[in-house]
Amino acid sequence: MVMALRTETPGNYQVEVQMLNRRGLLTAIAGIGILGVGGVARAKGPDKHINGHNALGAKLKQNGKHEVGKAGKETVSAEVNDGKVVNMSAGTLPVKKVKSKKKMAGLESSNIKLAANGDIHLAQVDVYYYAYGFDTGLEEVYYWYPAEDVIVTDTWVEYVPA
Repeated sequence: MVMALRTETPGNYQVEVQMLNRRGLLTAIAGIGILGVGGVARAKGPDKHINGHNALGAKLKQNGKHEVGKAGKETVSAEVNDGKVVNMSAGTLPVKKVKSKKKMAGLESSNIKLAANGDIHLAQVDVYYYAYGFDTGLEEVYYWYPAEDVIVTDTWVEYVPA
């Protein structure tokens, strides 16, 4: 309810009452909401999977920090020590360490060649692949490695696709 003073003659005041209609009120609320929200929400695209082993190439044999690609606008670096990736970083983006039994990025699987004279009993082993992931806000970028390229600890969590 809005009240306004209106004078018809000097010294004689009359109060005029105006009711806001529902449409005007909803329009005002919507306008404030649009002005209050500074940005537009965007949906994330599918996760991006990169073969970290191939991205490093021969640098996997050289100790030090090596650039391997991009995650959004940030440069991704891998820290290598004794032929193992010990850490990865991408500017100020937080890193996520994940693992999966599914081959996510064209990694070469190891084949076992066997020669024997007698009975052979093979046990199936769970093969994991490991990735360092970075969330850019628009997509999640993962650099995948076979187990022999990383130091495997209990800090790797199961990868869950977005």
